[in-house]
Amino acid sequence: MSPSTGDRSHPLGLTADCIRPLCKRLFKALPEKFCSCCFVLSLLLVAPSIRAQPIPDWWKQLHQYDEKLDWADYMTYTPAFFGPNALPVPELYDGIIGDRHQLEFSGNLFWGPGEQTQSLATRLNYVFVPGRLSLSAWGVLGEHYRTSREIRDQRASLIEEAEELIFIGDFYLATQFRILAENRYVPEILGEIVLKTASSDRSRGARFFDTPGYYFDLSLAKDLYNSQAGLLKNIRLVAMGGFLCYQMNNNYQNDAPIYVAKLKLDFGALGWENGMGGYYGWTGKGDRPLVLRSRLDFETGNNKAFVQYQAGLNDYIAHCLQAGWVFTFGR
Repeated sequence: MSPSTGDRSHPLGLTADCIRPLCKRLFKALPEKFCSCCFVLSLLLVAPSIRAQPIPDWWKQLHQYDEKLDWADYMTYTPAFFGPNALPVPELYDGIIGDRHQLEFSGNLFWGPGEQTQSLATRLNYVFVPGRLSLSAWGVLGEHYRTSREIRDQRASLIEEAEELIFIGDFYLATQFRILAENRYVPEILGEIVLKTASSDRSRGARFFDTPGYYFDLSLAKDLYNSQAGLLKNIRLVAMGGFLCYQMNNNYQNDAPIYVAKLKLDFGALGWENGMGGYYGWTGKGDRPLVLRSRLDFETGNNKAFVQYQAGLNDYIAHCLQAGWVFTFGR
């Protein structure tokens, strides 16, 4: 006879009264950090269900929705048709792996025709082998935006209010390694492998792609001038070139060469750098961003404050003002 539904016996003779104390001891012994990781992973597993939210009727009528297609098929997965944090032009640092770790927080204010965006970002650089190998992670912690109705409809956003507060964008993970050390005649050459995660769930608002991607790059850096006598201590030229690949939607991917360069002037505690960069996608539909950047750094002890202005020249939001703080620690 099969056991009744109220029977809690176990084939090995273990009863519920016997199992319950064992479970309590097991969970009591679990470290808090492990439980926290499980909680975060559970959120990531639940997030994909957000994509299955119903499509609003106003959006169907506006875009003449075909039930055979997915709403993402109506979007253009390029930086000109998404928010400014979707796939920005990579930042270029000093072209050298240091011997200490760095933690960075920054606030960003973007503005241009039909859009205003404010965001909070973070970056961690952990040096495993001083001068030779480091790992980095960075991404957007939160973003608030407001767009015009015209921009909303141009991007096929499903957010009717055209305004939203978002937590957690797409994060990036990177490994940087030295290929050749700088000397009198040879520049410092670094290689980098970057993985773009799909950690966001807000592609419905045309803010983050929420799709995977990667890029490889090589950077070259060389001191052009060194002196401790005058006001100007150092002039350093840094350039980077690479290859970007990311998934646009369920059917296509975009490939693009990346190029970034800058010139940095070091005045001791004060630094000033200017540069430009972009990437060149194959579709020609808003995937060829080009930006100019100018940045001021002020460093004292383990702390560095910076302000950067960025101008979008093509396929990118017109203006960005960034202010941040970098803390150096370890070793």
